[in-house]
Amino acid sequence: MSVVGRFRLFVPGATAKPAPKLGQALGPLGINMMTFCKDFNARTTKVRPEVPLQCTLVPRSDRTYKFFLRTPESPWFLLRCARLPKGSDFGQGAPPVGNVTLKELFHIAKAKSMDPQLIGVPVRTICLALMRSAKQMGIKISRELEPEFSKRNDQPVEGLEEKRKQLRLLNKAQKKGKGKK
Repeated sequence: MSVVGRFRLFVPGATAKPAPKLGQALGPLGINMMTFCKDFNARTTKVRPEVPLQCTLVPRSDRTYKFFLRTPESPWFLLRCARLPKGSDFGQGAPPVGNVTLKELFHIAKAKSMDPQLIGVPVRTICLALMRSAKQMGIKISRELEPEFSKRNDQPVEGLEEKRKQLRLLNKAQKKGKGKK
């Protein structure tokens, strides 16, 4: 009954289904997908559906397992707060593509402080790390919402995933078009 390893998965909260992506991760470890999905969904019932949770899976040689849950990655929180489907392609030097207030940043840091590796880390330190991430993504941090981004709250958060898919398909079509020339 030894530990086989540690595996990190990204699973949508409260709606885990036995899918090929999950099966490719669990199959070689001898873990039953249906059992894992039931356990995962039972533990994440209070999480909003489709939130991409980080799950650290620790399987044992006797086909039993433990899993630990963490909050979504910081870029997911920042993009969601800024109501953006994707960050800037150009990084720090480009004009900002979105805006997040300090109050929103603090709330993200409080949520991230519950992650096992960040327990005991000052919230100020987590805020500074989030500020660096936001700057890399082209998101401006300010005390108040900037006037040019004031209409962001009119946009529903639920539509972001659909916009992200559309952008991905558009980029794919552009790459195919370049390849044919």
